[in-house]
Amino acid sequence: MRTNILASVVLVIFVASAIGLFLWVGNHAETYFRGQGFESRFPEKTLSYSENDLRMLVKSDIRSSYISPILFPLDLAVMLALSISLGAASFFWARQLYPTLAQFALLLPAIYLLSDMIEDGLLIWLLRRGDPDTAASALLVLKAITAIKLATITGAFIQTALAFVVWLWRTFAR
Repeated sequence: MRTNILASVVLVIFVASAIGLFLWVGNHAETYFRGQGFESRFPEKTLSYSENDLRMLVKSDIRSSYISPILFPLDLAVMLALSISLGAASFFWARQLYPTLAQFALLLPAIYLLSDMIEDGLLIWLLRRGDPDTAASALLVLKAITAIKLATITGAFIQTALAFVVWLWRTFAR
């Protein structure tokens, strides 16, 4: 039991550190977007942008800075930290509660990671290409991938928090 408590403290710190990295990268990215006429990282954060917004982004001066350092390596570090920490924490606590179902706790973090990597790859390709027509034709695909990413990261956070709360209750309510 003592080992499980220590492991849980480490996992909570790991998840909190991943969230901190996410917030830091978001703030850092805003410095690149400030004064450019775009909401910071709008293709990654929202589904409410227009075809024209994306057309303007792929022609803008911010393209190369958005690719590097924002999408690579910073966003890659964030997606890895979030998916690994949420997956490890969810798996650990689920294994304590329902050992035969614990592997399912890895699904949402894994789908999030895959969708975020695909989204970043598509964005990098569109930004490097710099063609507004190609960007416009990819709009629905990009938004679909982003929707999957947003849904799965939200689900992964909820799943992790729920697993932690149930584990806490089961561990200390005895």
